[in-house]
Amino acid sequence: MSRKLVFAKKYQISHVNGLTFDFLFEMAKMLHDKDSIMMLGAGAKGNEPLVFQDGGKSYRAFLEGRVKDNSYLLLLHLSNLELKGVN
Repeated sequence: MSRKLVFAKKYQISHVNGLTFDFLFEMAKMLHDKDSIMMLGAGAKGNEPLVFQDGGKSYRAFLEGRVKDNSYLLLLHLSNLELKGVN
């Protein structure tokens, strides 16, 4: 289990209509209630790093959710450092 991470970039994920608001709000609420982040990945199994540009750097991605009243904040944190387990 990893305990410390160094993030190189972060992006805010936002909704474009009412349907995506409901979906993203529920995702943020789930993460907020569990006080945790979720690792995201690319590829068929979801275990590969994300690449945002052709030939660009690869990043490990972590999704953080925060909720206050009827508002949400979803942050996609990116790290380009190798992950190693902590004993």
